Amino acid sequence: MTSVAPDSHDQFNEGTAEPPPLPTDETAPHIARPYRALERELERAVRDRVDVNLRVTAAVNAMRDGGCSWADIARLLGTAPQTAHKKYSKPRLPRAPKDA
Repeated sequence: MTSVAPDSHDQFNEGTAEPPPLPTDETAPHIARPYRALERELERAVRDRVDVNLRVTAAVNAMRDGGCSWADIARLLGTAPQTAHKKYSKPRLPRAPKDA
């Protein structure tokens, strides 16, 4: 059976009450660099998602203005017609009350 105990150089001295300090940006720049790169990648992905959402909305509006049904649009979006309608339909003005 293999041991999972750390090597003696990884353990802190038994005489000290505190483990060694965790690395920080100053002591371990190799850890901070990948984190910043991932952060930038996430920011780019969020910007791309916003752009894609705007393009999809514009395309759906153009298809509806061109006379396509919600069923056709939903098929292209990979969703149900009711879901496509709920997400992409343009808000309508409220109706004026009928006077009797």
